[in-house]
Amino acid sequence: MKFLFLLTTPLLLLSSPQKALASFYDTKVEGALLYDLFIKEGVPAEALQQTFEFLDLNEGKTIQVREDRKMITKTINKKNYAVIVDFSKPSSERRLYLMNLKTGQVTKYYVAHGVTTGLEDASNFSNIPDSRQSSLGFYLTGAEYEGSHGESLHLYGLQKTNDRAFERDIVMHGAPYVSMDFLSKYNRMGRSWGCLAVSEAIIQKLIPILKEGSVIYAYHKKLMPMTKTSPTIQSVSGNQESTPAHSQNVVPEEIQM
Repeated sequence: MKFLFLLTTPLLLLSSPQKALASFYDTKVEGALLYDLFIKEGVPAEALQQTFEFLDLNEGKTIQVREDRKMITKTINKKNYAVIVDFSKPSSERRLYLMNLKTGQVTKYYVAHGVTTGLEDASNFSNIPDSRQSSLGFYLTGAEYEGSHGESLHLYGLQKTNDRAFERDIVMHGAPYVSMDFLSKYNRMGRSWGCLAVSEAIIQKLIPILKEGSVIYAYHKKLMPMTKTSPTIQSVSGNQESTPAHSQNVVPEEIQM
């Protein structure tokens, strides 16, 4: 059995890896490169490259992840789907890319960011407990469970930017504030307490195909270099200012994880 220990440096360092024998870069679907199919669907190129490189190097490996105060082992074993969340885009746009690694199909969904990460735009990220901010980096999905938001999906952070995700209860769940009604009323989606919140209908579709071993990459085009020098806190403005969790900008539906 192959083992890969918890990643302690940002995966941006993998920008020029030695490719695996069977690389996702070489995968074709009906004669077309999988990479090209995803790019045509609007998947951000840098994030896609990082995701392919991560999968090339780590797919099928067993890794150690942090669960509360202990380390447990999980396997990167889902070969059909991967997810990129492009936090460079505002919450009013479909910025969660569900990529079918077998067919080249991409389905785009709305996803919320943390309540202190920003209003419509995601600008502030951290790995600090109780910050209610989103965290950048690679995640591995865990088990499905029934939480305060119904069916939810555990997430394990694989980098210093997000390795306290389980401790912070950062998960994927459905929420009423990720809906077309909310978007029509506020011109943005609602905000979580750092979780990847999607619509209550979409979570039912995502959990069965992503649980136990899929890779999710939370990305921001302006901030990935900063994850190397400041893995705990990243901000577009270069400082750590953020919206207080209970400011006047927080509508009642958002006061929840």
